[in-house]
Amino acid sequence: MIPSTSRADQNNGTDTPTGGQQWRTAAQTTLTRLLTDQLERVNVSTGHRVLDLTGAADIAHVSRLVGASGQVTAVDASTGTDSPADPRGYDIVLAHRQPDHLDALAPVIALLRSGGWLILAGTIVAPPVVYTAVPGGTTIIDKVIRAINALTGSPAACPSTDATIRLLVALGMDQVCATKHTETSRGGGPVCVLYRHAARHLRDQLTGTVGFTNAELDQFDLLMQDPGVLLRVGSNVTLHARMAT
Repeated sequence: MIPSTSRADQNNGTDTPTGGQQWRTAAQTTLTRLLTDQLERVNVSTGHRVLDLTGAADIAHVSRLVGASGQVTAVDASTGTDSPADPRGYDIVLAHRQPDHLDALAPVIALLRSGGWLILAGTIVAPPVVYTAVPGGTTIIDKVIRAINALTGSPAACPSTDATIRLLVALGMDQVCATKHTETSRGGGPVCVLYRHAARHLRDQLTGTVGFTNAELDQFDLLMQDPGVLLRVGSNVTLHARMAT
């Protein structure tokens, strides 16, 4: 988990919200968009009962889709709140992919009605690919992004897509489909903004624990704003699978 305080989190009059908030907001926005796409793929419609365990679904949008005869229940599992105990009670359940996916998936699948849909979302962290940058920029971008990924940690624990698909099939799910979403970003774009603010938020750790100099982090900050930079970092994978009838 990203620490809640850092001297780099202090506003300088130009960056609001603060770095940690910016990091979480950007990640949440991407997840919301991907979940909305998956809901369209499984044709959520009037009368459906939907359970969101991600804390990221667009609840207002889903409520409009299910209408007055449907129901949307939102529980952010990351807060430790227990999931509703309603076996076979939902047409659609949205959840995060978990490191201990066998223990996590079986109870979630048990919440689905026959023919219901499970939607899973997760991030695969990969080394950055830098396509263009000023001389010397590629190395510092690569090193800082790798360090940020290591410090924030949790996305890398997501199981492989193949392992998740095999497990879903073994648990009796059918029509399993995985969608991989990878974006390139220029300096100043959403991904670069995300890493720029993460570096600011984690500056104490990046200098103290990892050993970057302030000059290197200042250079990284400028590179993340430079439209001449083009890079790709990791990917988001969403899956949907149907409970066999």
